[in-house]
Amino acid sequence: MYFFPPLLLFLLAGSGVFASEWVDTWWFLPFLISAVLVGLPHGAADWGVLCRLVARKDRARSIRGVGIYSALLLTSTFLVFVTPPLGLALFLVVSAWHFGGADAHDFGDQFQLKTRRGLLWLTALSRGMLIVTSPFVFRFADMFGACEAWCAMLSSSWIPSEYSSAFQWLILGIFALSALASMLVMLALWRASNLRAAGWLALETSLLIAIFAFLHPLFALGAYFLCWHSLRHISHLRELSNPGAGLGWLYRLSGPFFFPSLVVIGMLAWGTGSLQSPERTAIILLIFFAIVTPAHQWLVSEEIQSSSPA
Repeated sequence: MYFFPPLLLFLLAGSGVFASEWVDTWWFLPFLISAVLVGLPHGAADWGVLCRLVARKDRARSIRGVGIYSALLLTSTFLVFVTPPLGLALFLVVSAWHFGGADAHDFGDQFQLKTRRGLLWLTALSRGMLIVTSPFVFRFADMFGACEAWCAMLSSSWIPSEYSSAFQWLILGIFALSALASMLVMLALWRASNLRAAGWLALETSLLIAIFAFLHPLFALGAYFLCWHSLRHISHLRELSNPGAGLGWLYRLSGPFFFPSLVVIGMLAWGTGSLQSPERTAIILLIFFAIVTPAHQWLVSEEIQSSSPA
């Protein structure tokens, strides 16, 4: 299962390269599909981990976990609607943490690197920064415009245009650091004679850079969500379901969060006049993700740490 998501992303991205005009027109499609294919595993993860947390005998820890999760949801909601630029900035930072941490965790599991925590930390940092900065590096105008649209839908504004050049240089600097960090990880693996892990990390990094270099940035992000991130999420969720669960196990696990989430997304789209515009609806999905991602990331990180050996 580890190698299938990158292969699927490669096939989709490869097809998109030969249909660039179609991709630029329908860039929003992966995000609309992700309302189901990304929303399901994330909602399932949150509900499943919360149920496991509450079921544990340590009642104080359970109350603390549910309380922190709820507080993060309320805080991110406040930031997104009251100070949209700050909410968007937080979303970008937490997304880097989320994507990088998830990929590094899976990478460590696949190549038996769990004991090399410093190396995995550097892998997570470099991967997260790479995914968040690459869309800006290769299609800055498109991504900057998407950020402006994000803030405009919430009656606010993004970075003033006179500071866009400074912001672009900042992004380029972070991207360069992420590439350097990735090379340092590969070098460390090579020096440890783990050529298979080093080679696969190089392939993954090259693939991610390539999809952002050749495709519309938001289409590439949506494709990463669908083909890579969500599929790996699903592969970890089986342990939260009943062993004999049928095909609907993911819907049953995610239902308590998934269906209310669709209602909230619909209300946001209706309230911003976006129901008739798939492009605006895709931005609404990003706004919703900005609200739920900090709490989701904290919860999943806590669960990973609690299940990891000391």
